[in-house]
Amino acid sequence: MIEYKIDIIKALNDAGINTTRARETGVFAQVTMKKFKDGDTSISLDNLNRLCCILEMQPRDIIKYVETQEDREKIISKISEKQLDNH
Repeated sequence: MIEYKIDIIKALNDAGINTTRARETGVFAQVTMKKFKDGDTSISLDNLNRLCCILEMQPRDIIKYVETQEDREKIISKISEKQLDNH
């Protein structure tokens, strides 16, 4: 599961971008700002690019991968099953 490493809203505020300014400038849509507020990482790569630009950070400074049991069951188990089927 991908998670934010930082508080995106606080970092944007520190950079001078609040919800109103994001909307007025068109840099982030209101729905994207809500995702940031809610910790929802299902954003586009374009929005991640914008975050990197505004915050002067690399993606690795903003997001991280944390393995969950659900990931292991949904993703890793499928890979393992496919490998077994091919042998």
